[in-house]
Amino acid sequence: MPDTASTLPSPESPIDASTSVQEIPVLIVGAGPVGLLEAILLTKMGIRVRIIDREPHISPFSRALGVLPRTLEILAMIEDGFIDKFLAQGKSLQEANFYYGSRPRCTIPLGSIGISRYERPLLMEQERLSKVLAKELEEMGVPIEFGWELVDTEVVEFVAGTEESYVKTMIRQAVKPEDGEQEHQIIQSEYLVAADGGHSTVRRKVNIKFPGRTLPHKNVMLDGIIDTDLELKDAVTITGVNQKTLLIFGLSDNIYRIIVEMEDFTPEEDLRQINRELTVKGFEHHARGCLHPGTKFNVVKSTWLTCIRFNERRADRYIHKDRIFLAGDSAHVHSPAGGQGMNTGLQDAHNLAWKLALVLNKLSPPRLLKSYQEERMPMADRAIALSSKLLAGDRDQGTVWHIFRMLFLMLSPLLMYINSTSFPRLISMLDIRYPANNINLPHKTQTQPKEEVHQIGARAPDGLLLHFLPSASEDLPSDNDGQAVAACKAQRVYVQELTVGVGRFHILVFVGSCLSSLALFKARELELDQRIEEYLLQWRAQWNYTLSRDDKTDGQLVKVHVIATGDASESHGKGLLAQRAQGDGRLFWDSSAEVHASYGVPVLAKDQGAIVVIRPDSHIGFRVRGLDKGAWEDVTEYLQTILV
Repeated sequence: MPDTASTLPSPESPIDASTSVQEIPVLIVGAGPVGLLEAILLTKMGIRVRIIDREPHISPFSRALGVLPRTLEILAMIEDGFIDKFLAQGKSLQEANFYYGSRPRCTIPLGSIGISRYERPLLMEQERLSKVLAKELEEMGVPIEFGWELVDTEVVEFVAGTEESYVKTMIRQAVKPEDGEQEHQIIQSEYLVAADGGHSTVRRKVNIKFPGRTLPHKNVMLDGIIDTDLELKDAVTITGVNQKTLLIFGLSDNIYRIIVEMEDFTPEEDLRQINRELTVKGFEHHARGCLHPGTKFNVVKSTWLTCIRFNERRADRYIHKDRIFLAGDSAHVHSPAGGQGMNTGLQDAHNLAWKLALVLNKLSPPRLLKSYQEERMPMADRAIALSSKLLAGDRDQGTVWHIFRMLFLMLSPLLMYINSTSFPRLISMLDIRYPANNINLPHKTQTQPKEEVHQIGARAPDGLLLHFLPSASEDLPSDNDGQAVAACKAQRVYVQELTVGVGRFHILVFVGSCLSSLALFKARELELDQRIEEYLLQWRAQWNYTLSRDDKTDGQLVKVHVIATGDASESHGKGLLAQRAQGDGRLFWDSSAEVHASYGVPVLAKDQGAIVVIRPDSHIGFRVRGLDKGAWEDVTEYLQTILV
């Protein structure tokens, strides 16, 4: 990266020849959850980063509260045990409780049973989540530079008469030291990730538009300790006797978050003035207005009291000159209804990180990065539409709407089945599917499955498998042919446990029931084993990580897993794949055939199985029916569309 003179005009911050210049592959602006996760993922993939934030520390105030099942899956896939750090700090949301005034009406479970191992949202304040991520990053040796703000940034193009470019950014200390001038620095980076929130400085500096609307809703929010005779657990939604809505969530340390719906903003009202005039007594008055007379509701202690106003906006582009990327609230904002905001941002970070790492590790061409905008912009639109729809359900639309809400509360026990199956899947973000593009590639001749959940671009489904491990403590007897037969023990493993580790492609080889027959097992398994070895050698000769990576000592970019169904009782102790405890091509048994079904793969031997390629972010990138040489060549051709 060339070291050139600054081209950043800054009349308030003069730069001279003594100003320090640092070169870094990726500069991350913003140390909230999105920026922190981006830094962790890139660091784990061998990419040096610098992360700055204008605030002096992690904010103690948390607008976001919930980590949804899809985000929990993503955290679990980073490395073994990583998810445990979050589960220990949060609590599972079991149910939603609905009241009319002070009277309970119904309880609806929040689980997505059978869809994911992480069936329920995790109630975890943004501050707590950020601190877990910050600790992880610091333990990896990457400091979070609080108290540094971005002054200006630009993409410098056509360096020394070439087509090359880079990002030049001016930063400074956010607070002027008492004993001197604010320090300024110039950072030259190959890429910049803007995770600096809804008022993003980066977005404004590069003139990316942020169209949308400001909603009229007025809500007052309090975090604190309350004394009430309401029965409070998990999430409580109260349809008020005054036709307003009161929401109550139990946080940590006996703290509750209470949100009270107010009258809409008027054109002359100023949010800052409203916040200056807020009082706990006034908040209590409005909260009691939702409850039946005589209900006890007192605020014992307040840790945060604020009036909030919602915006629905999405940047008109996420990428500036192929070098600057928007993620999280800098790219999209909306109301907190449905808990989609922080989760959408964390999934932005996950989608972008593996693509940046492949490009910076010279394993993929820069054009791969264009897919970030193609895939994540529709997800922001989805989140905005969903939160808007949910928020509209809490609106005061007069007597008719109030009657409908009461009818729902009376009938809701009959609607519990509907709400505990389809609705949680929508909220949990487990139904996300990316459109077809160069990395979600339909087969050139084969038709796609009819069900959308099986198609390319969809989240790779989870499911329970069995892996038979050889028992090293026992001698290996021989069968009639003199072949060793291992004593085995069965180990339960989930599909997504096979895909743990950042930045890898996983090849799922579904063989149906073709290995369940002992008479055919040896020949078919040997043929499959040879095929796997042939293509792994070919792929790894072309594509592998070469940098030192603590979490990937083998540096392998592609992993293969074989999944069979049928009766494993006779055949699981024999053969090359069945006895393999480590390495590629391990054999897993889908005893119930549910995993085959979740991937849309027939189980009969005559159907010849299928190969499914799982992208590094656990979305289906490619699928092909068959296990012959032509099918493996199709997989190679797919990988060549992404890798160089």
